[in-house]
Amino acid sequence: MVIICLILGALGIPASGMGQQLNINPFQPSSLVSSEIAHKQLQKIYLTSGKRRTFHCGCVFDKLKQVFPNLCSDGPLLGKGESQKLIWAALMPPNVFAKSLKCWNKSLCVRQDRKKVKGSQCCSEVSPKFKKMESDMHNIFPMMEEPVIPVETSNFSGLWEYRYCKKEGTLRKEISGNASRAYLYMSFQYKIPLEESLENSFRTWHFEDPPDEWEEKRNDLIEIVQGNRNPFIDQPELVEQVRDF
Repeated sequence: MVIICLILGALGIPASGMGQQLNINPFQPSSLVSSEIAHKQLQKIYLTSGKRRTFHCGCVFDKLKQVFPNLCSDGPLLGKGESQKLIWAALMPPNVFAKSLKCWNKSLCVRQDRKKVKGSQCCSEVSPKFKKMESDMHNIFPMMEEPVIPVETSNFSGLWEYRYCKKEGTLRKEISGNASRAYLYMSFQYKIPLEESLENSFRTWHFEDPPDEWEEKRNDLIEIVQGNRNPFIDQPELVEQVRDF
């Protein structure tokens, strides 16, 4: 069995039960550890590229981080006439990429009032891995801020917008591939396991909505800032080489 596995590995063919067999060479680490810098650089990238629409609903925003609900891809947002605030948010939210970290689950930090805390409050202080994941620009997109922020339990950030901009489905078809490649990148890059049903959806969306010109340009510009790329954008076929995310 060992000999068979070695042969299959040499040929680049995943053997049953061997997990992720994709060559990791294209997956270089990010050099960023500051989400604040990541957000500022992404805003600069979007504005200078003339890309001024939120990820989920495609609503226009300006350099002052105002989102205009009457200027969206699918028409005006239902019940939203006044401008909203733009935020730069991780598509794969912290409750997904940080759920295995001790600082996320246990109160390892103490605030000035001596109250023990966990979650993002703690991880952003004590975990270098969390800092790198939360500041990875390949996973950050422009979204409309939710008026009342609930405890994050969704697999995606920003889905609240769909209560106003989309009556059916979860993601707009034209961004489903972008979302899948960001998620699959995070999974492979940081060894974050995905539920089988979610993984299957991502694989389908990835091939139904291949990378477009903007996604490729975004990849180029992010590399200039943080020093790495999302290889699933450069070589979409690489997804097929991963047996299990």
